[in-house]
Amino acid sequence: MAMSTIEACMIMIAHDEDDLDDVDDEMTDPIICAIDLTDGLVEGLGPNFASLVESSPRFGPTFPSTVRGAAIHAVPGVRMSAYALVGDLARHAPALIQDVLPELLKGAIESMTPMHPSLCNNAAWAIGEICVRCGSDPAPLRPYAPGILSAVVPLLVGNAVDVDGNEVRVHGLAENGAITMGRLACVDPGFVAQDLPRFLVGWCDSMSKISDHVERNDAFRGFVAALRANPGSISGGSAGHHTAGDALGALLFAIVSWHLEGAAD
Repeated sequence: MAMSTIEACMIMIAHDEDDLDDVDDEMTDPIICAIDLTDGLVEGLGPNFASLVESSPRFGPTFPSTVRGAAIHAVPGVRMSAYALVGDLARHAPALIQDVLPELLKGAIESMTPMHPSLCNNAAWAIGEICVRCGSDPAPLRPYAPGILSAVVPLLVGNAVDVDGNEVRVHGLAENGAITMGRLACVDPGFVAQDLPRFLVGWCDSMSKISDHVERNDAFRGFVAALRANPGSISGGSAGHHTAGDALGALLFAIVSWHLEGAAD
C-alpha cells in the first residue's frame, strides 16, 4: 500500500516537470498534495522509506531527480513543500538525496527570500537538517557556505526586505535563521566565525525566541563554537558593529530566556 502511494505521488510530481514554464498556482495544487503526502510517508516510515523507494525498479533510480525538479519548480508553493520534503529526507533518508545535494543546496539558498516567508522558512530548515546530517564533515557544505551565510544574515539582523524594499519581519524567520546558522557552525565554525561581529547580537536575539529545546541547543552549540573561533567578535570587531555591552546583554538574555516560560512569545 505504501509503495503504491509513493509511486502514484512520483507519477504526479514527475508529470509536471515537462510543463514547468506553463503552470500557475492553481494548476500545481495536485503536485503540492503529492509532495506533502510523500513527506508524510517519510515522517511515518522513517528510515524504512529509503529501502522502500530503492526497492522500486521504476521509481528508485528517478526519485532523486524528481525531488530536485520539485525543489527548482517555478511556483513558490511547490518549492515550499519540496523543501519540507528535503528536510525530512535529510533527517530520515539522506541517501536518497545524496546525488542531487549540490542542486538542492543551491536551490535552497536561492529560495531563502523573505518575499515568500513560508518558502524561506522551509528552505532554511532544510539546509539546517542537511547540516545536521553532515555531522563533522564540512566538505559537502564548503562550496555553499558563503551563500548560506549571505542568505541567513539578513534574517538575523532584521534587514531582510521584500520586493518593494519594505522591511520583512515574519514570525519564525529569525528563529529558523538562528537554528540554521548554529547548525552550519556546528559542522565547521570557520564557516561563520569571520563574519560573526556583523550578526552576533541578532543571532543572540533570535536564539532567545526558539522554543524547541533540540533546535535551541543546536543554535547555542554553533554559536559557542563560532565565538571560540573568533572571540574578538564579542567587542564588535574592527568595524564596531556593536559594543561589548550590547553583545553581552543580548547573550545573557538568550541564556536566561531558555528558562523563562513563554520566552518565545
